[in-house]
Amino acid sequence: MKILVLTSTYSRRENDTEPKFVDNLCHYLSLNNEVHVVAPHAPGIPTRESMNGIPVFRFRYCFENWQTLAYDGGILPSLKQNPLRALLIPLFLFSECLLTVKLMREHHYDVIHAHWIIPQGLVAVLARAFAPARPAVVVTSHGGDLFALRGALLARLKRWIIARAEQLTVVSSAMKSRAAALRLAEVDHICVIPMGMDSRELFCPPASAAPRTGLLFIGRLVEKKGVEYLLAAMPQVLQQHPQLRLTIVGDGPLRNSLVQQCATLGIAGQVRFTGSIANRQVPDYLRAAAITVFPSVVTSSGDQEGTPVAIMEALACACPTIVSDYPGVRDIINEGENGLIVEQKSPASLSRAITTLLEDAQLRERLGNAARESVQRDYDWLVISARFLALFQSITKVSSQAKR
Repeated sequence: MKILVLTSTYSRRENDTEPKFVDNLCHYLSLNNEVHVVAPHAPGIPTRESMNGIPVFRFRYCFENWQTLAYDGGILPSLKQNPLRALLIPLFLFSECLLTVKLMREHHYDVIHAHWIIPQGLVAVLARAFAPARPAVVVTSHGGDLFALRGALLARLKRWIIARAEQLTVVSSAMKSRAAALRLAEVDHICVIPMGMDSRELFCPPASAAPRTGLLFIGRLVEKKGVEYLLAAMPQVLQQHPQLRLTIVGDGPLRNSLVQQCATLGIAGQVRFTGSIANRQVPDYLRAAAITVFPSVVTSSGDQEGTPVAIMEALACACPTIVSDYPGVRDIINEGENGLIVEQKSPASLSRAITTLLEDAQLRERLGNAARESVQRDYDWLVISARFLALFQSITKVSSQAKR
């Protein structure tokens, strides 16, 4: 098949710190198919290149150093950090649509796979209207575009986009229920396919029997990650385990306020902020940690996680994991079986769970082993990419029959 992928986040260079779930899905789909990628341009990178054998086409949407809408946390956090960036949105949409139409006229794609309903889903259905061929359109929602983009006008726009796509996919069953409740699509028009991870080579348990130590958080430092609640839980944990250290891997607009929170709580000496790291370094942190914690929350705007790939990666490394209770996490974690689920926005619940795991080595080992087994079975990229490919083949077959 020939597949055109539209995305607002994609690696800009070999050792980029951007999330790689779109890159990885494209890689596995490209093993037996032809995949092209359209992504935003960013300062200092080419507009066209081949990355791991996949042609990547990048659209310019403003002066080079003014292209600040995408990357480094994503579009929604970027807009929250600087609302004036909303002025870039029309240029972003127009430029992406223009490049997509050009590529569709040069290549006969079978499928357009648009990541996020807005903006890529909108671009996909608009571009198809101006191209001679009419490939099938699959739109994937990752969470923020479904939960955070609220209001009657945006809801109508999302319905309009999804009605013109052959299929909507979401990354959790909670998102499917939410999309159906908002009447964005009929239930049979929504398919749950999460993102995945490499549990065979990259994310594996440590090879040695060296002890795993410390707490670990990995993720962007934005509101929905809930890091402030983890920090608030630390003083109580440290009363019983004063030698414990917390490592926070990632960067984002909340970093300065979180550093200040550590100082206010008197725990600055026990918390290390690494900043962003290359994706290839993530497994080393997960193999070394005794416990990973993902204290995600539903924000006041409704923004929330879908099924975070970082959780799957931790599970694949057999690292005992604590997560806060929000709808998307129930697909991955079974409480007490392959991880612990705690009350959302509750430092007390977090501190109890952390202390329980620190003091029970057998529980840590049991949760870690069960965690790895569960993600290997359900979330390895070979499994996930095969599900997407089967969906693409199914809808293109139906589409071709309809044309006849």
